[in-house]
Amino acid sequence: MKKVFTSVLMIGFLSISMSALGKEKDFSLSFGKAEAETVKFEISNAKNVSVVIYNDFYGELFSETFEDYNSVSKSYNFKDLDSGIYYLVLESQQKIEKYKIKVDSDKKVLIEKEPVSEIFKPEFLINGNMVTLQLSGVKNTTKISVTDFDDTVYYNATKSATNGEIKLTFDLSKKTADSYIITVEENGRIFNKIIRVR
Repeated sequence: MKKVFTSVLMIGFLSISMSALGKEKDFSLSFGKAEAETVKFEISNAKNVSVVIYNDFYGELFSETFEDYNSVSKSYNFKDLDSGIYYLVLESQQKIEKYKIKVDSDKKVLIEKEPVSEIFKPEFLINGNMVTLQLSGVKNTTKISVTDFDDTVYYNATKSATNGEIKLTFDLSKKTADSYIITVEENGRIFNKIIRVR
């Protein structure tokens, strides 16, 4: 991880630091040569990655979770499925990628190799009352707030990332509240995390 910049902000009993980071620990997906009825792909760094294939009519057709693999190769056959649009979704602790698969009337499978959506989840690392929030793949500004259950606002800012990465560390004091809610909002997606201070 390469630190690009750091800033520190103190608000009452709440201390926040921010830095940009580089992350190379998440999965990556590559597709093999397409065959008439089959989708082939390889997942690199497949640590706690779930794979789901579904469509809007049938719902979930297949799911599998990979615990701790350097590389996994999979192929799925669509020959017994009706023509239509299907989706391949991969999810880890850090991100969700969704790919569109089209099965035509001749059972030929066409997959879009660029994801139709890619969501990077906030990661929270907790050590006592120190909570580190890590965001990657940030394309827009991100609104981040820290409140308690009485709606007291301890932190509220809109951040822009450097190289798509943000890292914030919060010192959440038990003197101020027993529990905090960290809210991350980017591009219409909202993630909430409740932190109980020990």
